Amino acid sequence: MRTFLATLFIAISGILILWISTDGGRAFTAEEARRLEIRETPRSVPDWQLQNQDAETFTFQDWHGHLIVVDFIYTSCPGVCLILSGNLKNLQKDLSAEGKSDKLRFLSITFDPEKDTPQRLKEHLSHFSADFRNWIAVRPTSSPQKEAILDFFKVVVIPDEYGGYTHSAGYHIINPDGKLVAIFGIEQMDELRAYLDQALEGKDNASKN
Repeated sequence: MRTFLATLFIAISGILILWISTDGGRAFTAEEARRLEIRETPRSVPDWQLQNQDAETFTFQDWHGHLIVVDFIYTSCPGVCLILSGNLKNLQKDLSAEGKSDKLRFLSITFDPEKDTPQRLKEHLSHFSADFRNWIAVRPTSSPQKEAILDFFKVVVIPDEYGGYTHSAGYHIINPDGKLVAIFGIEQMDELRAYLDQALEGKDNASKN
């Protein structure tokens, strides 16, 4: 009997811990928890002063009133960054053809500002045929600023043994009021496209949260 009660106690404790750690069973990975937190608690994006591919100052206030899709990259990335940028290229092309690009902006932020000079950022965008009117790349201007940005967006960046990085990959949505309201993974392009269509057409309150 004691063995049964002990086993039952352990099982219940395990279920309780799982329930708490997965936010009531809704998030089974850190990435899912990150996306869920932003959906439920949108946050205002600080107006950092960043440097763009033309070596000019950019702030988020410059794009106030627009829907912004943000991704995090480094230009020497051999893998997932190419997928991130390739998807943005397709989105830009499709939405431009549909006449929706005026309300939408794409922002690629490098977390390797020491190597990613304005020239390298411009070359990266050019490789993906970016329209610089609504897709730019920027870099933090100091190490503390970079850390603050990564912390705000909850982007994980870990140096690897080859001089590159393992890092979070996704698309961060900032609404026209300057709030981070959603995050989509690279495996969620259909969902991202549907979200953008609804927000741009005014059919959804998500972009106004």
